Amino acid sequence: MKVAAIISALAAVTLVSAGTYHDLEGLVDAKNVVPNRYIIEYHDSYSHSDARNALNSRKVDYKVRNEYDIFNGAAITVNSKHDGRAIASLPGVKNVWPITLHSIPKIQKSTAKATDPEAVSLHHMTGVDIVHKKLKLTGKGIKVGVIDTGIDYKHPAFAAKGATEGCFSRYGKDCRVKYGWDFVGDDYTGGNEPKPDSDPMDCQGHGSHVAGIVGGDARHITGAHAPPQPFVGVAPEVTLGAYRVFGCDGSSGTDVLLAAMEKAFNDGMNIINMSLGGGSSYKGNPTAALGDKLAKRGLTLIASAGNDGSEGVWMVGNTGLGDDSTSVASFTNAYGRFQTFNYAGGKYSYSPAANFGTVIDLPASATLVPLFDKAGVLQDGCDAASYTGVPVSGKVVLALGDYTRCGSGARATIAKNAGAAGLLTATTPVGMTNIGGIAGFPMASIENAAGDAILAAYKKNAAEVIAWSKTPSDVMVEGGGTISDFSSYGLDGDLRSKPDLGGPGGNILSTYPLAKSGYAVLSGTSMSSPYVAGSQALFYQGKKNGPRGLETRKIFKNTATLTKLWKGKNLVSAAKQGSGLINVMNALTATATITPDHVDLLDTVHFRKTQKITIKNFGKKTETYTLSHTPADALNSYYDGKGYPNPDIKFEEDFATVAFSQSKVKIPAGKSASITLTFAEPKKGDAKQFPIYSGYVIATPSTEGSPAVHIPYTGLKGDVSQVPMMDVQRGYPKLSQIVGSSIIAAPAGKTWDFKKETAVVLYRLGSHSPNFSASVYDDKKTFKGYLSTTDGPAYGFAGRQKNLKDGQVVQAGYVWNGEVFTSKNATAPVALPSGTYSIVVAAQKKLTKGAYPADFEVFTIPNVKW
Repeated sequence: MKVAAIISALAAVTLVSAGTYHDLEGLVDAKNVVPNRYIIEYHDSYSHSDARNALNSRKVDYKVRNEYDIFNGAAITVNSKHDGRAIASLPGVKNVWPITLHSIPKIQKSTAKATDPEAVSLHHMTGVDIVHKKLKLTGKGIKVGVIDTGIDYKHPAFAAKGATEGCFSRYGKDCRVKYGWDFVGDDYTGGNEPKPDSDPMDCQGHGSHVAGIVGGDARHITGAHAPPQPFVGVAPEVTLGAYRVFGCDGSSGTDVLLAAMEKAFNDGMNIINMSLGGGSSYKGNPTAALGDKLAKRGLTLIASAGNDGSEGVWMVGNTGLGDDSTSVASFTNAYGRFQTFNYAGGKYSYSPAANFGTVIDLPASATLVPLFDKAGVLQDGCDAASYTGVPVSGKVVLALGDYTRCGSGARATIAKNAGAAGLLTATTPVGMTNIGGIAGFPMASIENAAGDAILAAYKKNAAEVIAWSKTPSDVMVEGGGTISDFSSYGLDGDLRSKPDLGGPGGNILSTYPLAKSGYAVLSGTSMSSPYVAGSQALFYQGKKNGPRGLETRKIFKNTATLTKLWKGKNLVSAAKQGSGLINVMNALTATATITPDHVDLLDTVHFRKTQKITIKNFGKKTETYTLSHTPADALNSYYDGKGYPNPDIKFEEDFATVAFSQSKVKIPAGKSASITLTFAEPKKGDAKQFPIYSGYVIATPSTEGSPAVHIPYTGLKGDVSQVPMMDVQRGYPKLSQIVGSSIIAAPAGKTWDFKKETAVVLYRLGSHSPNFSASVYDDKKTFKGYLSTTDGPAYGFAGRQKNLKDGQVVQAGYVWNGEVFTSKNATAPVALPSGTYSIVVAAQKKLTKGAYPADFEVFTIPNVKW
């Protein structure tokens, strides 16, 4: 393991603490904390000049990086020996955080190519296509800020009507990218100093793709910059703001993000999108705090929920964790425009091989012949011998679409040489696969379920005829319309319901910098988040004098489409899909809302059994609503007894029940009614395995065609304070030694020479902790102090670590030079005399009051000598 930086703890003057310092040592890797740089939040009555006077009076040598008005604070670089706790002790200071780095999210590998119809089908599943056609909404007059890598504003997909090239001009009436700023410059990577300028041109690509989803329009582009196929963003006439916070590579600091958020608000953005990478956390981070403040002023903050679905529970990203922000999950495209064929009364889509490249049009005499072996099992067609004795001459062969043994070109050649007229391969496990084939030979991929249905029909009547379509049809894609596997699971550190809702994010064709081919198909919650941002723009245009901010989030959550896993029996957990897939048409036509927009039941110990909801009828007539409840799959990540959340989540039917104070309620137009909900925890489910259960409370209007409205609830069966915190089964926490740029195991009983050696206490957290610490006790078990780390005493709230990265176990650590802070209020570390000590690592359990040691998971590393 490489160590990015080893920094000695800084001494500080003796001051009395007034504010709160948020030690993020356990929240992020050490390489993601920028040394000696801090975000300061003031109390409401405090000003920038007050803060500067206080810093100067305490002889703090500092440089102001940014000052924030709405956040009410500043970002500073400290050059003197004052750490974050010294800054927090200044009068008028409310909170201090070290500046941390956010990455450009790692984009998921797409399963579609730019010419696949699936890549542009996303509007069918959200109602946006109907909103475009029927309501003629385009987002015109609405401003959306994209806080990202910038935008290639010269791309013709961002051109104004009648123009062939896009442009950027704050005052140019014909430029759709009308607002923006480059906060960093091309060479900024996060740790170095930014070089801001006025040109937010994108040299990375992520921001251009995001902006294209919000409001690109490539339907009429011809010539050199024509798209692989025509597509349009959600709000193709929206006004865009490009707020560049990343260089051409690397990360961005929270100081830059806060500056961009405030500028977007001051520029009049109605909505801002933040598709950023970040770890799991509590909501007490500066971007979430500013997001809530902006939301209270009417701005809508949309943020990606993260792409850590493979990591298991507790991994939802931190940018959208604010109470008033919207955290967005990802769904895979549901529909595609494909060529089809009819067989035995069924209609099936197909994706032709690229090297064949045209519609299949074979005569009726080319009937189907499955490539069975002697046992009646469908073969893959990789062996010429498999055709021996099979009457394939002039026929269409059906083979297994498993491409692990040979490629599509090889099997197409074998089929052609055997005399087949064509070849269909039934993909495994789901969907259609991009295949190459060979020129001049009809070959296509079909869905797995289509293969099963065709085989069943063939066994009934082998003489059935294949009728090939002349024109494409809109069909539902196998496995489409469901939650993306990569989309992160909640809940957050306080057992709050996050993410909020979802949007299309799997296999999305959008704009890319012209210097990088102009278009790309990408997948990730980075794609679903701007889809929701664009949807909000359509809503705002359609409801000119309607709700804004948090009220809009409620409407979208109330009216989203609830979904199941592909071929699943139950609804997807609210900890994965939130309130469901956004449905813009429903949001625009709904005549009711439910408040609050979610219910957090917490755990068994803190179970919120009784909840009150309010249904408001803002329609034009009296409406009767029927109350109902639909449970969702429960999530079990602790079934294996290993103590660390298993990434292979077990879905269980652990269902809560809900009783209503009245099952029907009649509400006059413009009025509201309150309903009391009484919840009972699931009878099924092992409380010692901490299943996260969820479901939806639904209010269905009696008027036919009116959308039902719903809210999600989430809870955890069991005592969350008993959820294992540290990965003790893998030997964590443990004391190791830094040698050069590597970390090696420290020999048992080692005597340390801290003048020459540096230790590191390594740990792995499988769950959030509101207070995680490492401290030193002497041989009489007397507390001597907290480890002096690279950024002060070793304590603070912490998020969980991932499981693996590049095949290696993910770990974090406190780098230690042998000194300690004798208390949380101590401002300078001290050295301890030689002797034998113990290091005690303690993680406060969720939803506890913090009484030590009862509310902590405690692990002791004994016999530490120096």
